[in-house]
Amino acid sequence: MISYYRDRASEYDRNAYSEEKQRARQPDIQTSIHILQKVFVNKNVLEIAAGTGFWTEKIAQTAKIVTATDINENAIEFAKKKTYTKHNVVFRVADMYALGDLPRSDALFGGFILSHVLKRDFPRFLDTISSYVIPGAVVVLMDNNLVTERPDDRQDELGNNYRLRALEDGSKHEVVKNYPTERELRTLLRDRATNIQYKNLEHYWVLIYKTR
Repeated sequence: MISYYRDRASEYDRNAYSEEKQRARQPDIQTSIHILQKVFVNKNVLEIAAGTGFWTEKIAQTAKIVTATDINENAIEFAKKKTYTKHNVVFRVADMYALGDLPRSDALFGGFILSHVLKRDFPRFLDTISSYVIPGAVVVLMDNNLVTERPDDRQDELGNNYRLRALEDGSKHEVVKNYPTERELRTLLRDRATNIQYKNLEHYWVLIYKTR
């Protein structure tokens, strides 16, 4: 997974947010931007798995500070090239499971990362990100809905989904791509969060909650 996104960094924005996909997903993208900018007004936002900074740039327009982290230095270098008019973004190359020395934030964003976590590790993931923020902090997780199944999609015996993806160099990579339901997410957060809100769009879902 790490090597796939490292190698994909140079083509990510061009493909993930290509003109064709922008047309299909534009309503979801605009709705999501509106949600994120409203939720994170004047917040000190810790972003995990920031990638090439597409959402970082949107969040930074209303946030007080954004600390954008990613395990791939290559992705962070592309994120740095975005325009941040408020000059309020700090970048850090780090594993999302090892950010313990950062000051605790009052907000956290994780975009399109939970789907790449094995289902057995969902509780660990949620507990880890909660440890990076203060009690009562706002957390926003956002990810893909399963809109179209592909012939090469597969599922293992533990219910994890996998998808085959190709890069422009012709290499193919099978990545974990899970699609947790609203019910699954609410069950996981039952003892971990308050004020849970779930917004289901066509291509994306957005989960907002406060930590206990």
